[in-house]
Amino acid sequence: MVLSDDNRIRQSNFKPYLINPGGIFLDKKERIYKTLSQIVGDEKWVSNSPVDCWAYSYDMTYKRPQMPNYVVLPKTPEEIQSILRLANAEKIPVVPFTAGTNIGGLCVPEQGGILMDLKRMDEILEINEEVRFAVIEPGVSQAQFAQELFKRGYRFGWPVGPPSASVLACAIHHGIGGMSGRYGLNSNHITGMEVVRPTGEILMCGSPAIRRDSWQSCMPLPRFDGLFTGTLGTTGVVTKLGVFIPPVPDYVHIGTFAAENLTDMEKFMRTFSKYEYADDLTAISWWLSQVPIPYPYVEKPKGAPEWTGYTVLYAFTEKELENKIDVFNKVIKDLGKQGNTIKSTDVPEESKRGRTQLPSQIVGSTKNYCKMGGGGIAWPGTFTPSNRWVAVYNLWKEIYTKKAKIPLSPSTRVTMYRGCHYGMLRIMTPFPRDRPEEEANAAWCVREAAKVLIDAGGIPYKPPTDFAREINKRADPGWIDLICDIKDMLDPNGIMNPGKWGVR
Repeated sequence: MVLSDDNRIRQSNFKPYLINPGGIFLDKKERIYKTLSQIVGDEKWVSNSPVDCWAYSYDMTYKRPQMPNYVVLPKTPEEIQSILRLANAEKIPVVPFTAGTNIGGLCVPEQGGILMDLKRMDEILEINEEVRFAVIEPGVSQAQFAQELFKRGYRFGWPVGPPSASVLACAIHHGIGGMSGRYGLNSNHITGMEVVRPTGEILMCGSPAIRRDSWQSCMPLPRFDGLFTGTLGTTGVVTKLGVFIPPVPDYVHIGTFAAENLTDMEKFMRTFSKYEYADDLTAISWWLSQVPIPYPYVEKPKGAPEWTGYTVLYAFTEKELENKIDVFNKVIKDLGKQGNTIKSTDVPEESKRGRTQLPSQIVGSTKNYCKMGGGGIAWPGTFTPSNRWVAVYNLWKEIYTKKAKIPLSPSTRVTMYRGCHYGMLRIMTPFPRDRPEEEANAAWCVREAAKVLIDAGGIPYKPPTDFAREINKRADPGWIDLICDIKDMLDPNGIMNPGKWGVR
């Protein structure tokens, strides 16, 4: 049977797959391998070798390794169509993968199946300088995108992560970046997308749904892109993404500051954020400022502030920048008069440059944070309103430093997004991967931290399966019903990254 006979397939260059390549009877394992090779055109882009599959079975977290049965690297949306139709026919799971740099086990195949590595799809298809959008494929890295944008005087919301990380994957999973204070999450920058649905059909969302060469906005059309945003690869494969790209301003100032406690730090950040001047407004606890993070827990030195922070202020004129700096200094001065411990600090220029040259190795990748801990790291990264940071942080400190069998550092970061109603709160937790008892201790801390956070009204982003289960326990029944209905509608055979949201 040749599936290109399906009259729903509109793409003339769609590559059919053969259930029985060459007309020869093969067992299921060999049949799938041969068919995948036929789809991508060369066996070098397919493997079922245990060595190759093992490389995709784990990440840096405490999640137990789960090996895929096959790894395949498609090059085109049409090849992805064929792979998904094969998976539906064989009832075998498919897990989309780009760089694998997330901290949550999102690409670890819960039930084996086909690991679909998209790194060969690495083209920047368009940079439109007039309308200020770009169109990219899943394999485009942060470093690759930054290089091309900077040549033209444009930028994006670079995360504090490795330069090899995928721009597309970060955006569709609500990743944060260096412009979140002014523009919000990277998912707020999405202007359109091309998606291969789990059943193999191609769908356009946003303005390219009306005209294929128009990628300027998802609105005013229905936001169908939301079906594929934040869903952890369970509802389809995004093969093209349009994103907003603002210009790089001519002037920049990095303001740095410190406070004795999070209560004072949050008050400063909330007060300064109301002006909406900062592209980035972030603070970190003393333990996170030590790179690598101290493992196990060590006491903060006496006299050292518990919290330090920075803000990135961009401007297009000198006068605009002067005004922003004046307001920054005034907020610190006024709060100081009220007894707040916030104060300006001096930081080496190299550290400041690291905040504006992302993606960069100046700041250090996630791996650098966990070198003292032994190579493993996990966290509950969450979106939590700033007025709940203090209560949650105090509970986290109790869990990590007092209740844990092995005390751990409360290495916490807070970032103010656009408006004080919204913010990021996370605690980075290194551990040794080769010592099971210590790994289990870290896993317990992370899970307990997630529970108290969710109970306080925060929501984990890019949630691992154990976090997803905690979310679902507390979720409105109607929300659970809807996400199940959507999953069943889009993915009737349950092949797309099954198990990740804890409901299917």
